[in-house]
Amino acid sequence: MPFIPPLTDLKPRLNIDHPLQPNITNANLPHRTEPLLDRERRSFPSMVTNLFTTDKSEPDTPPPLTAEAITQALASTEPMRAYTAAYLTGRAKADDATVDQSLTQNLEALLTQSEDGAKPTAANDVLIEAAMSLALRGNTERAHAALLNLLHSPDPLGDQYKAAFYLAELGDPSGYPALLTTLQSDISHYRLMALRHALVFAQYDGQTVNGTTINVLELLTARLHDPDPLVRSEVPFHLEELHPPNLGELLQPFQQTDPSPAVRTAASIVLDRN
Repeated sequence: MPFIPPLTDLKPRLNIDHPLQPNITNANLPHRTEPLLDRERRSFPSMVTNLFTTDKSEPDTPPPLTAEAITQALASTEPMRAYTAAYLTGRAKADDATVDQSLTQNLEALLTQSEDGAKPTAANDVLIEAAMSLALRGNTERAHAALLNLLHSPDPLGDQYKAAFYLAELGDPSGYPALLTTLQSDISHYRLMALRHALVFAQYDGQTVNGTTINVLELLTARLHDPDPLVRSEVPFHLEELHPPNLGELLQPFQQTDPSPAVRTAASIVLDRN
């Protein structure tokens, strides 16, 4: 295995003024479907903003995205900056091949240091994003192994649903039970996060994983009865992405009778568009 220098050794190799451009593609991964790519394209500007500030009162126009900015943020002790940098590294590209190679090596170094150390050097969510970004940069074998390891993390709040989501994009639906487990969490935030990452599994409908048959339509419609209206209010939009033939039949009762105005409005928006 070639020597991978630590992150601090990579920084001086990057040109602080070298710009990066968005590069959101399926990366020859057929399970990265157009609806999933569309999500990433829409969220890219806000992710760049998050790289530079977590203050939502700041202007929406961040500084230019550069290789140095991503590298510095990836080594940051601020969790959101490191997470954002790990995400953006796989969805941005430099014109200079040497700079681009250094960005890839940053990801490899981060994963290697976390796996070889007595304890991870980064939080699970950062490592999951780093692994997927490595896949988007062409090293799918290394990324797959890292994501499987993170899927089976003993950390009860280790974002296993996100590892499952990215594994599915790589063609491996084995994380589906982890997504279901998160959907049954007592914490509504985690149910919401799992809901947002369910769509990719529609490509595997009917397959059985560890005794559980994948059924994304059933999974989504069950969340229409979630006790938290914030969770329920997002379901119509995810059902719209899935677009089952009985979409109207599913949503009309909630448009009329859900106790939450937000849920009724969301159902109305989707019904009006379809």
